[in-house]
Amino acid sequence: MLDQLVVPRVDVPRALTLQVTATAEATVVTVRGDVDLAVLGRLRRRLGEELDLGPRALVLDLADVGFCGAGGLTELLVAASEAHVSGVAFAIATERRAVLRPVRLLGLEHVLPIHRSVGAALEWLAVLPRLRAGEGRGRDR
Repeated sequence: MLDQLVVPRVDVPRALTLQVTATAEATVVTVRGDVDLAVLGRLRRRLGEELDLGPRALVLDLADVGFCGAGGLTELLVAASEAHVSGVAFAIATERRAVLRPVRLLGLEHVLPIHRSVGAALEWLAVLPRLRAGEGRGRDR
């Protein structure tokens, strides 16, 4: 009788892919795969390049992200901060637990503008200038 050899299953992380879609209204960077230490430099460079182009708005689509580590969360915060400094409206689109759970556990939902979909993020970004204008008027009263 032959003994069966049990080979443990090794989960190979999905390769990160980035797709950029630019229109007059906004640039959408779609991220697919795992956002871990191995890909942070690539993600950082791409987001930096897009911000350097000065779009009206930047949406980071994380709907197909399977894992987002601590470094990935840091990159989200850096992207939001750099967009703010550059005067570029910024939003994140995702419903993925892999992203939302750590964001909520760390209380980052108050800092990161996260929406359910790219469409919802774009709608919010379209209204954002009017909301900001209303804030300024409210302070003068």
